[in-house]
Amino acid sequence: MTKQYFVRVIGDYGQLGDMAFAEVSDRLDAQLMDIPDAHFSVRLSSVPVFDTIATGFMLAQLAVNSPLGDRHIFYVNTAPRKDKAQARVDNEGEGLVYAKLKNGVRIVAVNSGYSLALIKPFTDSIRLIKVSAAGSQFRSRDNFPVAVGAIARGDESLLGDDVTHTVPDALPKNAVVYTDGYGNLKCSIDPKDLDAHHGEKVTVEINGREQVAMVGTGIFAVADGEYCLAKGSSGWDLPDGSRMEFAEMVKRGGNASKSFGSPPGGIKVNWRS
Repeated sequence: MTKQYFVRVIGDYGQLGDMAFAEVSDRLDAQLMDIPDAHFSVRLSSVPVFDTIATGFMLAQLAVNSPLGDRHIFYVNTAPRKDKAQARVDNEGEGLVYAKLKNGVRIVAVNSGYSLALIKPFTDSIRLIKVSAAGSQFRSRDNFPVAVGAIARGDESLLGDDVTHTVPDALPKNAVVYTDGYGNLKCSIDPKDLDAHHGEKVTVEINGREQVAMVGTGIFAVADGEYCLAKGSSGWDLPDGSRMEFAEMVKRGGNASKSFGSPPGGIKVNWRS
């Protein structure tokens, strides 16, 4: 009986219609199409260029909360090559790693910046994959798909050293981590820090711009056209029984991101009553 599997590509290649997504998905199909008794659907998600914070947030939100278990594989490529400031030899960049989460989800990802920070508590190890990290400007097309194929077949012969210690333990606090399609800014602000201020107006400063916002119990707790800072819809349960949650900066009926100059992931969020 053929089993259905799902491969989620998270990449900073631009719009989903960009040729890079097509090339990567074609290479993945070539690696996966002949695996016996399995059918793989490749799905695509885009994150901003070089933004490892948005990448890490999206990966955790989708992988930790995945209802698909061991039938879900993530292939993650945001590779700004920021691990070394000097000139690179032969297009060499950050290495490729593998992690299996406690819910069975498997991840093949470039170990860049904060890309793996939020899934770190959910895996026993993050291991280097022994494929070339050089030799191509477009490694996620030319070098890395073979590793996805191996992992999909259950072949762990490419796995090398445990590099968990190289992954950050958390995202920066009180920062923008992701901008959704409505322009809502998901921020690494603990919603519990807002509890004592519900119903108050606060000044929020992001990216050198300020707006007055109401601290609400939900993002629709203000009139149309007004700003609200409240607990958002994203988050997940942590292994210790607590919960990771995020606050959102929202302009009801508008676009908060545009109001703050479209801030990238990592920009500090300051708020005061």
